[in-house]
Amino acid sequence: MPSTSRASGAIPSARDTIDHEFNRLDGSTIDVPFMQIWCDQQIACYDGFKVLKLPYKTMDVDRSSPDFDWMQLKSIPRFSMCVFLPDAHDGLQSLIEKMTSSPKFLHNHLSSMFVPVNEFRLPRFKLTFGGSIAEDLKSLGLILPFDPLTASVSEITEVDDTIDGQIYVSDVIHKAVVDVNEEGCEAAAATESVDDMGSSLDYEKPKQVDFIADHQFAFFIIEETSGSVVFAGHVLDPSRE
Repeated sequence: MPSTSRASGAIPSARDTIDHEFNRLDGSTIDVPFMQIWCDQQIACYDGFKVLKLPYKTMDVDRSSPDFDWMQLKSIPRFSMCVFLPDAHDGLQSLIEKMTSSPKFLHNHLSSMFVPVNEFRLPRFKLTFGGSIAEDLKSLGLILPFDPLTASVSEITEVDDTIDGQIYVSDVIHKAVVDVNEEGCEAAAATESVDDMGSSLDYEKPKQVDFIADHQFAFFIIEETSGSVVFAGHVLDPSRE
């Protein structure tokens, strides 16, 4: 029984794609397509690493409808891809150790403020991974479909197991695909509204930030309403799936 999920991330406002060197962990380099962005992005800078947050487009809601309820906005899923980029080319392992040291590390280091971008490069990448999840389902209590003696799946198949023998689930294979590229970037760009509450003489415009992901990094796809991590992975060589 196969199961497939796909996350296609389009980079908001990506305009130009250029080939550039990506530094592998073994010290070698490879030319891969890099997406470039010239507008402000949600980037947070910390000691030893930076975090980029790319929101996915949310569900369209008709706010002019008489049935519209502002409370329903809180329940709409909001997905974002968050890229954790270490400063050092070989810094991913130590960054992962920091992440695993605290259960709140990931959510405490997400960016919420837009900053001006000086130089921005993020490689296209596509990751495909999968395998059996039968044991995981059994550990959650889903036992009967896997038992040849007690399973009954005749209601979801066209095979009559009373004639052709007992039908049961021998395995469940799940495949996940994460595809990040610049296609459809306008459709995937998040719409942000800013309320102007006046100006302040003490306001200091954020400094320009570079975000050049030309070496290994980790990424997470997060549902922000619930805080759930939907996908987690790392990119060591964007030329390989």
